[in-house]
Amino acid sequence: MSAKHRKIAFFAVLAMASGPLAVAPALASKPVARAIAGCVFNGRFISSDGYDIRPRYADGRQVDLRPFEGHGVTINGALLPGDVLIVDKLPRDSGPCETMRPAVK
Repeated sequence: MSAKHRKIAFFAVLAMASGPLAVAPALASKPVARAIAGCVFNGRFISSDGYDIRPRYADGRQVDLRPFEGHGVTINGALLPGDVLIVDKLPRDSGPCETMRPAVK
């Protein structure tokens, strides 16, 4: 078998082997319903486990977190990859944050 035919055979086997993978849904990219608690610092929502969550409305606009500055809030919505949370309810104020500034992951 010539080098050209070996190369063609290799790519044919590779294409057949990877075909089922290309059809499988990307489960990690689907929204996941979540209620996330955290604090608002400098207009950013930091979850209680240290993630910088970016709350957005369904139309893509940012949620204005300024009224909650320095307060703990809980936000309900659909969590997307990249820590984007599409809100389905307005943030619920839990009072002043107990932590001055959590570490961001």
